[in-house]
Amino acid sequence: MSSDNDNIAGRVFTTREIAKLAKLTPVRVRNCVRAGFLRPTRGLRGRFEYSLHDVLVLRATRTLLDANLPPRRIAELVREIRARLPEGRDISSVNLRLEGERVVIAHEGRRWLDNGQLLLGFQRRDQNSRIENLTPVEDDRAAYRAFTRGLELEKTSLPEAKVAYEEAIELDRTAIPAYVNLGRLEHESGAYDRAESLYQNALKLDGEERTALFNLAVLSEDQGDSAKALRRYSQLLVADPENVDGHHCLARLHARLGNQTESRRYTRLCREILRGR
Repeated sequence: MSSDNDNIAGRVFTTREIAKLAKLTPVRVRNCVRAGFLRPTRGLRGRFEYSLHDVLVLRATRTLLDANLPPRRIAELVREIRARLPEGRDISSVNLRLEGERVVIAHEGRRWLDNGQLLLGFQRRDQNSRIENLTPVEDDRAAYRAFTRGLELEKTSLPEAKVAYEEAIELDRTAIPAYVNLGRLEHESGAYDRAESLYQNALKLDGEERTALFNLAVLSEDQGDSAKALRRYSQLLVADPENVDGHHCLARLHARLGNQTESRRYTRLCREILRGR
């Protein structure tokens, strides 16, 4: 039986189609190709053919395109971001936004400016859940240093990275990104119960923490509990109804379980979200 990958990931888009999905002109899409951050293949007669990944890259950079940043500047940012991301992750998994004249990059609990300065290890929010500032407050500096040390140690020593994240949590029990990152490392090492506990701790602090919700769903899949995974992906969509990854995973999982009607429904919703971007 064909999976969601056959319906979505394998789909090829023309320049005109991807421009329509991204609400850009074909000329602007071609400018993105020339700048180098879109990488279509060549099809029949040398025409560009774009994948779903290209659609997601445009979605990730849409804020910058709407702000009329030059495509070459966006391409530079994309190259810098790709160099910072863990192996196997790409620009399509990153959130970009403008803060004044600077670009803020967010990915799995870490945030940095376009000049490479790391930001916001631990979010302090007001009663309306708006972020009050983008730098750690004085009382959090030790926890913040431990957290950033964990980020760096992930490149060289995962056991030491875990220790650093545990130190950050000990210093600041509200450090959501430290819970999520430590949970991810425990998850990847097969310590599923420990990972579950850490993700749940993050959700106790913020019940709509997207990365924790998504990772819990993946964890349930890794444990072979498809029913729980379905519930958890659905919880993610309650918190973030336009989460493309959530729709994509529900479509894939329903297809694997033989629920073709539900798989097609989430595939359709995924496409509708992409068209609306």
